[in-house]
Amino acid sequence: MNLNKEIFNFSHENVPEQVVALSNRLAGPLPGLIAQIKAAPPYRPTSFEISELESARKAAVLWLMYPNQEGMIEGVLIERAEYDGVHSKQVGMPGGEMELSDTDYIDTALRECREELGIAVHRKNVLGALSPLYIPPSNFYVMPYVAWLHTRPVWSPDEREVSNVLGCKMSYISEPETWKSYEVNGMQVPGFLLESRLVWGATAMIIAELMECWKLPDTFAA
Repeated sequence: MNLNKEIFNFSHENVPEQVVALSNRLAGPLPGLIAQIKAAPPYRPTSFEISELESARKAAVLWLMYPNQEGMIEGVLIERAEYDGVHSKQVGMPGGEMELSDTDYIDTALRECREELGIAVHRKNVLGALSPLYIPPSNFYVMPYVAWLHTRPVWSPDEREVSNVLGCKMSYISEPETWKSYEVNGMQVPGFLLESRLVWGATAMIIAELMECWKLPDTFAA
């Protein structure tokens, strides 16, 4: 699926310049693996067989941005509830597996955000998409989307799925000093700390590409 062929009807009216610029960048060529790999664990392969991707479980996640109480732009991450699975207690974006009722990946991302955080995000709020990412441990092929809300949401998380809701300032994750190496399962992995919780793995890889788009010159402005 070519994400650049998807049509997004995001209005730039009353939207911060940085968010408008990001919307324009997402409409052009994406950094993709070149950016993702900067935050990849050392054991992660850089390529996969077509058969692996075709048989993977389809999923979508949402990087939802909004102005925080200080007027700064931030996105939301969640700490998943404890469960019997590879992503238990990990920090990630709201999202999950595609269901038969979903018309496309965007539907999946918006539905999961509504179910996990109690927030209604509409298709008109979606700026665009980042590059898809395959996650071998859970066999998910993930489509990441980026959305904007004009006001800070009031979260109503599903306690069965979410143990904590974490605001993540764009200014914080765009600083190189934020990103460091941490030990996970006896290995050093790139990532960053957010309220003493480690953000790493697939989530860090998606954010790494997001940051490349966030700080690039506005090459693709309409």
